[in-house]
Amino acid sequence: MLDLGQYRAVIFDWDGTLVDSTDWVLGAHNHVRTTMGLSLWTKEDIFGCSSLSTRELYPKIYGENSQKAIELIADYTSKYNLDGAIPYEHAEELLKLFSSLNKQLGVVSNKRHEPLNEMIDHMKWREYFVSTIGAGRAERDKPHAAPLLMAMEIIDQDLVPADVLYVGDTETDLMTAQNTGCPVVFIQSEKPRPDLIEKYKPDYVFENLKSFADAVIEHGLTANKKAI
Repeated sequence: MLDLGQYRAVIFDWDGTLVDSTDWVLGAHNHVRTTMGLSLWTKEDIFGCSSLSTRELYPKIYGENSQKAIELIADYTSKYNLDGAIPYEHAEELLKLFSSLNKQLGVVSNKRHEPLNEMIDHMKWREYFVSTIGAGRAERDKPHAAPLLMAMEIIDQDLVPADVLYVGDTETDLMTAQNTGCPVVFIQSEKPRPDLIEKYKPDYVFENLKSFADAVIEHGLTANKKAI
């Protein structure tokens, strides 16, 4: 059963957790690959390389051409970033629910920091978040602990990992929570991943944001009954 009373803050991943951006991300990477004369990626390729941010992934893939590839995807993002601003159904409802429970909210994403914040402002979600950390903001990107620790410090310098519930949808997010020591919610937005559940043993697992939101509502009702 979901017990939110022990958490002072909830920090979300962005792409694939709050925003449905798989097609946009695939298009951005394939813009790079088309320009460089390489074969196109599929969605399976995206899932297979999603554990690193672009600044850490591209040198591994493109080697001496990595700077050119990074410039290409940055240019694509500058032109088409907001095309990927497609929130999942129930995403904003979930943010409102946590706000009503007086939880401090944040975002930690491997989307580059400036485009991430541009998208948050475009979607008029700034009011929900105390901290938003994108790739390049901390010394390392996810799955390193650095960006999540930075977000925690911005929210409240007295926060410790046990105070924070981290919410994500990929192995990267499970690794990030593990490396930081935060309890984690695993959202299986794309498909069930029993292998990842067995490997990382997340604290909470939900099929999608709706089932997570339903659990948060149930927690709120239960908490109110206890207070009466």
